Amino acid sequence: MKKLLGAVLGVILLISCMDTKEKVVVEKEVKSEEMKEEKLLRHVVIFKFNDSTSTEQVEKLNKSFADLTNHIDIIQDFEWGLNDSPEDFHQGFTHCYLLTFKSEEDRDSIYTPHPKHQEFVASLGPHIEKVFVVDYWAN
Repeated sequence: MKKLLGAVLGVILLISCMDTKEKVVVEKEVKSEEMKEEKLLRHVVIFKFNDSTSTEQVEKLNKSFADLTNHIDIIQDFEWGLNDSPEDFHQGFTHCYLLTFKSEEDRDSIYTPHPKHQEFVASLGPHIEKVFVVDYWAN
């Protein structure tokens, strides 16, 4: 953050010496860099459980998924909920989970191979009919 603040102050000094056309270009570049700093990577996971999976088993899996935040500190945020859409487009998917990361590296090199994540994924095997995953950079 200090690095970014220093860079912004330096740019402000530079801008004060430029003509208007040059200022607009530099200001756009600075704003673009600030936006990159603020963006977060969202990891959306949606489950369709097997019909044979009990409510108790689903609750246990929900707790296990949420517990990953206690073991993998690069998870910035975690939330989950049940589908509540009145439209009939869910295709049997009922549980939605949203994890937030600062970078693809955090997701790919730390979270995905982490032993606790791998243990959780293995525990899903007999309970999941389908999984749907979408990752995106939040705007």
